[in-house]
Amino acid sequence: MKRYRTLLEAIYRLYEHSGFAMAGAVAYSFVVSLFPFCIFLGALAGMFDRGDLAARAVEQLFQILPPKVAEALAPQVESIMGGNRIDLLTVSAGLSLFFATSAIETLRAALNGAYRVYETRNYFFCLARSMFFVFVSAVSMLVLTWFVIIAPVVAARVEPELTSWLIDGTWGGATLRYALAGSVVGAQLLAIHLWLAAGKRRLKDVWPGVVVSMVLWLAMASFYSVYLNFSDYSRFYAGLSQLMVALIFFQLTAVVVILGAELNRGISELKRLGAAGTIESHVNGTARRS
Repeated sequence: MKRYRTLLEAIYRLYEHSGFAMAGAVAYSFVVSLFPFCIFLGALAGMFDRGDLAARAVEQLFQILPPKVAEALAPQVESIMGGNRIDLLTVSAGLSLFFATSAIETLRAALNGAYRVYETRNYFFCLARSMFFVFVSAVSMLVLTWFVIIAPVVAARVEPELTSWLIDGTWGGATLRYALAGSVVGAQLLAIHLWLAAGKRRLKDVWPGVVVSMVLWLAMASFYSVYLNFSDYSRFYAGLSQLMVALIFFQLTAVVVILGAELNRGISELKRLGAAGTIESHVNGTARRS
C-alpha cells in the first residue's frame, strides 16, 4: 500500500513541480539533437570503415519505436546520413557532438528538479559528462548493431544451422533484438539516474524508478501505436502532423523517465521517515524505562 501511494504521490509531484513542462523541453531538445547525433554516429562508424553500420544502427532504433513515429523521422534521418560524410577528427564532428548534448543537458536539468537537488558541479564538467554520455550511447548502438546484424551473418558462414534463426526474421531474432535493446536502454537509464543528475545515489536507490519507467514506456509505446491508427493529427497540425507525432511521443517518453526519478525520491523519503520514526521510538522507549 505504501508503494502504491508512493507512485500516486510521484505522479502528483510530477505535475506540481512542472514535470510535464520539463518533459516538453526534453522532447524538443531530443528532436534538435537527433540529427547531429546521427551525423556523429556516421562519423564514428566511418572510423572503422563501416559507414553502413550507422545506417543499420538507426534502422534498429526505429524498429523499437511506434511505426508512425519511425515513419515521421526515418526519411529525414536517412537524408541527413546520406548527405553528410565527415571525419571523426574534424571540427564538424566536434560541433555535431556538442549539439547532440542538448537533450542530455535538458534531461539533466529535469532530473535535478525531480530529485530536488541543486547543481553544484562546474558547467564545463557537466558538459563534458554529457558529451561522454552521447559518445557512449553512439558506441553502444554500433556495438549492439554489430552483434545483432553483422556478427550473425559472419557466423552463419561458419555454422549456418546454428545462427540462421538470428537472421531469418523469426521470433528468435526479434526476441534477441528486443532483449539486447532493453538491456542497453536499462543500462543507460541506470547511468543517467546514478551519474547524470546531481547528488549521490546508489544502485538500490534508483532501480525501482528504472523498472517502472521501462514498464510504463513499453505500455505507452504500445498504446500510442494503437491510438495513432485511428487518430488523424493532420486535422490539428496540418503539414506539421508528422513532426508533432514524434514530439508528443518523445514528450511522453520524457514524462516516464522523470516519473521514475520522482518515484525514487519518494521511496527515499519514505525510508528516511521510517528510519527517523524508528530512532524516535527507540529514544522514547529508553526515556520511559529510565
